[in-house]
Amino acid sequence: MTSETDPDGWSAALTGAFEILLGGEPTVDPAAGYGVYYASDSLDEFLFPSPWATPGGLSGREPRYLPDSDGEYPFSPWTWRFDLGESLFRFDADLLAGTGPWGADGYKGSRPFDDAFVADLRTVSSIDEAGEALVYGAELGPLLGRHGVDLTGEESERLNGWLTVLLRVATDGTLPDAMRAATFTERGPEHLVPIHDMSAEEPWEERLSAVTHPALRDHLRMLCLSERDARSRGGFYYGTDHWPWTDVLEAADCSLVAGWGFGESQAGVAVVRLPAEPGAR
Repeated sequence: MTSETDPDGWSAALTGAFEILLGGEPTVDPAAGYGVYYASDSLDEFLFPSPWATPGGLSGREPRYLPDSDGEYPFSPWTWRFDLGESLFRFDADLLAGTGPWGADGYKGSRPFDDAFVADLRTVSSIDEAGEALVYGAELGPLLGRHGVDLTGEESERLNGWLTVLLRVATDGTLPDAMRAATFTERGPEHLVPIHDMSAEEPWEERLSAVTHPALRDHLRMLCLSERDARSRGGFYYGTDHWPWTDVLEAADCSLVAGWGFGESQAGVAVVRLPAEPGAR
């Protein structure tokens, strides 16, 4: 990148800032793929019914925006496009087995699908020791159509909290593009968030002082607040080795690169290295 191709120094500033966040220039395998996942307790609480959770919607390859019921605000996830086929859906063990609250005398009543659906689901998902199933949207979509399971109708509201999702943010598969999405810088310098009278948590206040672009520096400081300050605005940077939903990522054979939390850790975004197996996502 030269001054002629990057006259405002934006791309160079991003590169330098990402190196600071990742603890140095990352070692990137050219053959590796990188992605971004978004998770939210409040999203899961009110996930269904969802007009986009159709067989075609989950199987489609075209990234799409999802409905925004919150209105525009800084660091809103609804500015992203999502790849629903690459999103991860997790079924609770009791829901699958028809036990506990989903048992004969349970308060949830009968499941909105039958044993045949569960059997087919198990063939395309990974099952953990607790009996929970993790499946990609691209595999779940056809099963919904084949078994007549409707996630768009009122009956599906009973699944909230029992069928959860990690939404895959649409990126180009590279680490720089994943970092741009996760730090809300992919739309360019016109959409940066000012920090006002707040400070980042140490050591990030000091480390981010090296970012050469002033507005970018303040924007990233807002993503590195203390957990207490991040409850009301901005985000908390977990770093490179922890994220509240890491267990789901590990079950999908993803490796955490960097993670952020929002609110009282009710929501978060993570950059991951995608599985390396042939044909994996």
